Amino acid sequence: MTSTMMKIEAYAKVNLTLEVLGERADGFHALRSLVVPITLSDTVTVERAETIETDTGYGEKDLCYKAAKALGVGAKISVVKRIPAGGGLGGGSADAAAVLRGLNDLYRLGRTPEELAEIGATFGSDIPALVLAQHYRRPVMMEGRGEIVSLADPVPHAHLVLANPGVHSSTPEVFAAFRASTYPRPLNDLQGPAIRLHPEIGRLLAELESLGARERRSLEERLTALRRSGWHGRSSRVVCSPGRPNF
Repeated sequence: MTSTMMKIEAYAKVNLTLEVLGERADGFHALRSLVVPITLSDTVTVERAETIETDTGYGEKDLCYKAAKALGVGAKISVVKRIPAGGGLGGGSADAAAVLRGLNDLYRLGRTPEELAEIGATFGSDIPALVLAQHYRRPVMMEGRGEIVSLADPVPHAHLVLANPGVHSSTPEVFAAFRASTYPRPLNDLQGPAIRLHPEIGRLLAELESLGARERRSLEERLTALRRSGWHGRSSRVVCSPGRPNF
């Protein structure tokens, strides 16, 4: 019996490192970032349909809609949201990655995760990394504007505290506020501009550091040493076809 519906967990991500390497000719910034999947997730349900419908309220602008359209299939898509928007956790991109994976299985399209990542690169910069991270449950090194993705070596299992000060931090606005600097730099080059735009983030970071500064510094020291040594943890690499995402 052919299945007509499927539920998929759309796992969020954290960027353990994020380097802004400069502005590209196409207007995007070149990045290098270690993306790690976490257990926080939205639940995405996809059903076979003649047309494409989503319950997000964004219509054809929705990344989930674009995912179904890119695969060339009809779908009824619903999302139970748990990942906060505008928190840098990849919520919308995670949902789109889950739609690609779910519809690929539901319609038995036979696309590999790497092929789905390449499709995702045509309409979202974070989607290729999230397709691979969700499928393999492994860290991913993301480069370029996001179209170059590589499975990275596993990182030790850890419990994370996600703290959200209740602000929506727009990715384009944060990039617009970015100013290149010399070392020493934080593990996330976008931390400074995000704090300048939203001082609440800086206050929350200071409070967290006061509660567990030693543990945070230990993690930063280890990751900084790895970054400066040139470690990328790469075990395989996917270079998606060039294409400008539609946002």
